[in-house]
Amino acid sequence: MTQGLLAVTILLSSIVLFILAYNLPRIRGILMAIGFYMVMTGIFASYSNWLPQTRGEVPPPPPKMEAGAVDTMPVDKLAEMGEAVIFGKVGGFAERGIGPGQCPLCHTFKAGDIGDRAPNLIGIAKRAAERIKDPKYLKPDTVQVESFKGSGRATTAEEYIAESHVCPACYVVSGFGTKGTNDKDSPMPAVHKPPISLTIEQLIAVDTWLFFREGETPPSAKEIRAAYEKFIPESDRPKGGAPAATQVAAPAGPPIVVASDTPDQIATKMGCFACHQIPGIATAKFGVIGPLLIEGHNAARRIASPEYQAQVKAGKAHAKTPKEYVMESIVNPNAFIVPQFVQKANPTVSPMIQDFAQKFTYGALEKMADYLLAQDCDQAKKDGLNGPPQESFATVCGGGGGKAASK
Repeated sequence: MTQGLLAVTILLSSIVLFILAYNLPRIRGILMAIGFYMVMTGIFASYSNWLPQTRGEVPPPPPKMEAGAVDTMPVDKLAEMGEAVIFGKVGGFAERGIGPGQCPLCHTFKAGDIGDRAPNLIGIAKRAAERIKDPKYLKPDTVQVESFKGSGRATTAEEYIAESHVCPACYVVSGFGTKGTNDKDSPMPAVHKPPISLTIEQLIAVDTWLFFREGETPPSAKEIRAAYEKFIPESDRPKGGAPAATQVAAPAGPPIVVASDTPDQIATKMGCFACHQIPGIATAKFGVIGPLLIEGHNAARRIASPEYQAQVKAGKAHAKTPKEYVMESIVNPNAFIVPQFVQKANPTVSPMIQDFAQKFTYGALEKMADYLLAQDCDQAKKDGLNGPPQESFATVCGGGGGKAASK
């Protein structure tokens, strides 16, 4: 019996008991007492069913794939593996899931979708061949012009895609550079390095999917591998095999964070590092897409702002305390969008992931909220966090942050 059905059964049984109590005055007190306790049990069962559900055990990790196994894998299977790396599972593209590659946090993949963070990747298989002919590509003025000294530049479509993954600043598409750099630097991390740390096998699968899903014939796995080896020095190449089909072999369902996870683990699992800088979180030092998360300083000010109060009046936001605000911002990001981070293309929809309510247990949500509320300007300064250009440390706290975010 599901928990929801149990709650309904208990409540219906309580109604029956109250009817019997009304018609049997001699044992009315006993029946009323039993009915009362059943009503309370039903209420608690209903409440627990409303909370995000989690499995009793953490799913076992997928089996390892030996390095080189992708070289002989059928193209359709390799493309499925790529879809799982990007979106979390086979079929994740339709659900707009988030996989270990974290790509959908910034990129869009469907015709007509517009994002403020990064280019729409529809058509990249054909567009890549044109990019390498762009005068801006041929004569770069970005902060980095080669992946490493002597690596050279891309000469084929697959090399361009590989280079864009491991050296995002080698070419920055106009309008998508780090704000304040005049498109000379990229906010995208190198995906073969921490915290994303994709293996070459996973990257081969991703690139295969980018071609395959558009009906294009993808380069062979060996050709894509050669492209990555051109731009990743041997000392930086991830060691060991990739998990077989990454998330394909894992049980179905979204990743879940629980109360036993540390704030660092929560931030890493949920991809917070891709957008935010957070004091004390090792992976969250360079995000420039979302606000600097020092909610001990920010939360009360956000609630008191005219913009937030307008959302309250409209019935969209409901927080009255800093903790309620932080929890609301995680599970209902559209309730209030910090003005500096409103997307021009879609001003009423937050760029944050929309399904965190299904990915956080209540205990994990409380733990992360408490952690963020313990962070303030002093903690950010200690960690050397500058915040994003849209709302820098100096703007929020006064003075300079430090060197960590000056990458």
